[in-house]
Amino acid sequence: MREKISVVIPCYNVEKYIDRCLASVVAQTIGMEMLEIICVNDASMDGTWEKLSWWERRYPENILLVNCKENGAQGKARNIALSHATGDFVTFLDSDDWIELDTYERMYHALKTYHCDIACCGWIPDAGREDIWNLKQKRKGQDYMLEVASVKERKKFLVTGVMGHMCVNKMYRSSLIYDNHLFFLEKCKYEDIYWGVLNYFYGNRIYFINEIMYHYFRNSDSTIMTRNVPYHMDMLDVVLRLWQECKNRGLLETYYLEMELNFLIHYYLGGVRMLVLRFEDLKYEIFQKMCTTVIETVPNYKENPYVKEILSEIDQLQIALIDQDISRAQFADVTELLRGKIAE
Repeated sequence: MREKISVVIPCYNVEKYIDRCLASVVAQTIGMEMLEIICVNDASMDGTWEKLSWWERRYPENILLVNCKENGAQGKARNIALSHATGDFVTFLDSDDWIELDTYERMYHALKTYHCDIACCGWIPDAGREDIWNLKQKRKGQDYMLEVASVKERKKFLVTGVMGHMCVNKMYRSSLIYDNHLFFLEKCKYEDIYWGVLNYFYGNRIYFINEIMYHYFRNSDSTIMTRNVPYHMDMLDVVLRLWQECKNRGLLETYYLEMELNFLIHYYLGGVRMLVLRFEDLKYEIFQKMCTTVIETVPNYKENPYVKEILSEIDQLQIALIDQDISRAQFADVTELLRGKIAE
């Protein structure tokens, strides 16, 4: 039986963008006979389902549609798709994004040739302009393969974060996902952090295609870019649940310092960045609660050797504030300073 690639596409209110997305998939140079395209309509309220149905009629042998009556966010939609996937390989694509036409062929070739678990490619924020390649070079450097063959190498892998935590610029062996019971958190945003970090523990051979192949649509109305909405606080809960999952899996026994650094980066530094950039009003009480949670969760964070080795000076200065019990006025000053220092 010929191998297949399952393409997972969660869809929510993307009537304006889904045609561009699916057009880039069905035109892949690897050929439609290699693709199983699973589109999960996450209770869209526009014409997304009608658009998807049109594509399914064109490619009934390749496109599977799942229609959800209740919105569960991207995590649940992806989990539903994974429960239907039958491919030997799995890749994810957001429904307002698109890919270069040889993306899946290149990723599949890397996984097969180098016997890898994960293949990654470069990505770029794209506003949909036709002249995007006049602004950015497509090739970023030489491709390379990373083998994680020891605890020491995995610690370095975790600390450097070289793979990122996005799921959409990668192709995975299905066995990596199902054998290790990997899944997305549901009914929340920032679920990529949970998924992405867990993959660092189980991927042993990772191939990096150092070329921009994934177009991440820079939409001012997107989940991440929208300001002053409560769901940005999901980030904090996601990282806490990730910490607990690592504890449940016994991963903290070997990789405590590495995950302590990860917690500081994603929960505290990422949380502060979120408060500063995603909200116009001052979130002083949330900041105070974050500091308390850090002290309760990782009480010896000051002794972590990676903080000085890995983090920038401005990140270290932010971490120094955790136990200082700064005032509301001082936090306001910090917020203004960071808004000027942290680039979008």
